[in-house]
Amino acid sequence: MKGLIIENKSVSLTSQLDPPKPAKNEVLVKIMCASVNPTDLDIIQGKYDFWLKLSGGYHAVRTGLEFSGIVIEGAGTFKPGDRVFGYVHLMKGLKTHQEHICIPVDYIALMPDSLNFEQAAGLPLGALTSLVALEEIARIQPGTRLLVNGAAGGLGVYCLQLARILGAHTTAIAGVGQEDFLLQLGADEAYNYQSTSMARLKHKFDVCLDLSNTLRFNDVSGALTPNGIFIPLEPDKHVWDFIRRLFSAKKMKYLMVSSGHHQKLMRIASWVEEGKLQVYVDSVYALADYKQAFQRLAEKGKKGRVVMRIAENG
Repeated sequence: MKGLIIENKSVSLTSQLDPPKPAKNEVLVKIMCASVNPTDLDIIQGKYDFWLKLSGGYHAVRTGLEFSGIVIEGAGTFKPGDRVFGYVHLMKGLKTHQEHICIPVDYIALMPDSLNFEQAAGLPLGALTSLVALEEIARIQPGTRLLVNGAAGGLGVYCLQLARILGAHTTAIAGVGQEDFLLQLGADEAYNYQSTSMARLKHKFDVCLDLSNTLRFNDVSGALTPNGIFIPLEPDKHVWDFIRRLFSAKKMKYLMVSSGHHQKLMRIASWVEEGKLQVYVDSVYALADYKQAFQRLAEKGKKGRVVMRIAENG
């Protein structure tokens, strides 16, 4: 079986992997497509080695978090031939940059009929994380003023659309030349970070969601309402800021979506089918071209997810 393995903090393609065997309540899936995302780069550099070893996730293939594919061996309500998409556990279990995977039924859902495999592979992680951030952590209500920094990437494209579905008034910030794209996604106002600073924004915000992971609390504090919330993408980089805000009116909230969630993925799929949620894929590469895929991931100016085509045919 083919897949990407990590050696000496670099990735290589092998064809010598053993096929996995499903446990109880797991399906065996032939992976058609899988995304690459910034967490993969951290894993390649060994950032999560300790946690992967502790949780039993230190397998030969350690990159790849979301995917689309075809069920080979069913379980639960899933049967062979079903087209599914999902998000694996961040630390536990198998990852998606390989030809087959065993995954709990709780982490997947049926693909929307309107999507192809490339599109479906770029949907679950970004949409699910955005939904949890907005609905459960920020508790977005109609009229909530939301600021999204880094709004054109793999999470931002879904965050803006879901914010519109939930009724927020959204200001979006991304790179130069992205303003029209942000407005298309549902932002009420759009700016590029080079020409517009936080201090120049005309509103105060109830929630600031930093998907670029470049801001600190002090950078956004002046733009928040008295009871505003700052949500960074990687909270482990903000531990001391988080502790200092525990007893303040302005809060920092912890965002961590560690695995797929069947019911939430079904809601996301229904929004896609209803035409309320569009899927954005920046680029697609063959598994053999994985180096180019990771190179594109590191570049600026992306619109949506970078996806690899794992299977050569259906």
